[in-house]
Amino acid sequence: MYRRILTIGALLALSGTLAAPVMASGTIHQTTSVNWHAQQASLGRVGAVDGAWAQLVRNENGISFRINTHSLTPGNAYTLWLVVVNNPGECDPSPCTAPDIVLNTDTRSQIRYAAGHLVGGSGLGTFVGSVGEGPLTGWLPERSLDDATAAEVHLVINDHGPMLAGLMPGMIRTYRGGCSDESPFPPVFPNTALGDGEAGPNICRLYQSAVFVAP
Repeated sequence: MYRRILTIGALLALSGTLAAPVMASGTIHQTTSVNWHAQQASLGRVGAVDGAWAQLVRNENGISFRINTHSLTPGNAYTLWLVVVNNPGECDPSPCTAPDIVLNTDTRSQIRYAAGHLVGGSGLGTFVGSVGEGPLTGWLPERSLDDATAAEVHLVINDHGPMLAGLMPGMIRTYRGGCSDESPFPPVFPNTALGDGEAGPNICRLYQSAVFVAP
């Protein structure tokens, strides 16, 4: 009952990491490539995911986002996580990395669940969502989306491994759902992340990501 066949339209060919933003009527559109997360390097997956792409739309009310990708494992559960960095100028290096996002309170960052799916036989995945300006719940306390037009935004896909019926729907709605203690959880991740969902036997790894710098 949980299987969902995912389809996407024609994949866009992107030559650079970040296309120039397009502005219309106070709205900013950005398109960027999708890259393999560093946790996939040990499996020989590095650099850009050929043909995968992500889009971000910004306006004075908030942001909406979409990531279209492939090379997901059929039958696996995946979640998408939204990272908002309100003060990216406080990060070193740039774009921001996990230590500044999680530990440097001056960046006023937040990490929160954005979407989740089971992947069908095609290995394709489309994740979409949106958030408005204002208070933003997530892993870190008392955070918000302060200015949608100035924040740095990351989209990060987490692979939860093969679907386990007894752990659904948590495997597509939480960070920890289905993941064992042997999973390579980044050491800077807070307890609010590690306690989010029911543990299981699967080795979970961060999978792919896209980054939108402030325009």
